[in-house]
Amino acid sequence: MPDLSPQEIARGTKQARSGRPWLRLQAQVYAEETECWICHRYVDQSLPGTAHPMARTVDHVHPLWLGGDPLDRANCRLAHRRCNSARNNQLRAARRHRPTYTVDATTL
Repeated sequence: MPDLSPQEIARGTKQARSGRPWLRLQAQVYAEETECWICHRYVDQSLPGTAHPMARTVDHVHPLWLGGDPLDRANCRLAHRRCNSARNNQLRAARRHRPTYTVDATTL
């Protein structure tokens, strides 16, 4: 899977979260699903969207920063805000380059 440039990621993210197609897709996900696809618990859709950690969000199964399609219904699932953030953080941490150090055992 090719890594995307920061410009491509920004363009895909902006496209995914604006306009009528996104609002329609978001409404469709909210209407069709009732459980968080990550933790499998009920999502209270009456909670305030940006303030409450258990509020509803639409999560992209294949993240946009990895080339996921922003407006594909098959790529979007209902999730709690907290679950969505934690999953994204874990994915990013797993992809982060970690330096490795080797020590010659004969010098110890």
